[in-house]
Amino acid sequence: MSAAEQTKPTAIELIDPKRLRHIEGFSKKRALWLRRKIEAEGIWTKPLAIDRQHLLVMDGQHRMEVALALNLSRVPCKLFDYEQVEVWSLRPTTHEVTVASIIARSLSGDIYPYKTAKHRFPEELDELSIALDELR
Repeated sequence: MSAAEQTKPTAIELIDPKRLRHIEGFSKKRALWLRRKIEAEGIWTKPLAIDRQHLLVMDGQHRMEVALALNLSRVPCKLFDYEQVEVWSLRPTTHEVTVASIIARSLSGDIYPYKTAKHRFPEELDELSIALDELR
């Protein structure tokens, strides 16, 4: 990959949230709070970070749940390849987290507990302002 390709920001893609897969659990209380916030504001303000190959939600488990609860037909996402992303466990004594284990667990439905896997992306997940009506 050239230096220009490495610094070029990743484009936002709109993806049907029903196609996305969790890698870990989420807090129903936090998802409800976020849903209320998004509905009150009427805008979507942050993309989900998604694994390009398997459509795994690297960052945005709660936003995915809100999109599903609101029955949105698409949600803004930034797609990354796992070789671009650093991963580690927030629970190092109880859960090993590797790219291979994240993929295997997610695809099998044996997702990690809430707040287990952490990702560092090669670029920020910039703020957005997309009207909810545009995502329905």
